[in-house]
Amino acid sequence: MTRGRQRFRRSAARAGLSLLEVILAIAILGGSIAVIGELVRLGARQAEEARELTIAQLLCESVLEEIAAGVIAPEAVGDVPFELDPRWSYSIDVGSLDNPDLLQVTVMAQQVDGSREIPLYYSLTRWILDPNLELELDALDAMGFGVSGSGLQDSTGEP
Repeated sequence: MTRGRQRFRRSAARAGLSLLEVILAIAILGGSIAVIGELVRLGARQAEEARELTIAQLLCESVLEEIAAGVIAPEAVGDVPFELDPRWSYSIDVGSLDNPDLLQVTVMAQQVDGSREIPLYYSLTRWILDPNLELELDALDAMGFGVSGSGLQDSTGEP
């Protein structure tokens, strides 16, 4: 029977974990929790930045639509606060293209609330018809001339 007890004691002694194994497991668990916590923090910060850039995009699109509709003149301006969101300001840059009938309008939005070390910035560019061309076409229409794809026509439709 003494042999049976010795076998039992050897297997019972090996059934538990050593102190080194427990410390190593706790260290691995702690490191994993620290890494996961940092990833969650980084993900939350990136989600906030994406949300803010989406707001900037919508604000730039609204200014470009106002320019295209003729509500705002396509002129270069700088650092104008948005009426809808004063945390952002915009500037407009107008450039010419190879086609004299088109203008390249760029609206740049920049965050001005100062909550970040580096403020967020968003830029949107669109080509629009030159409003001066539209004024000329309206003047021709008022004089009785219609404008077609092949050239000028008088009010009877004859060239």
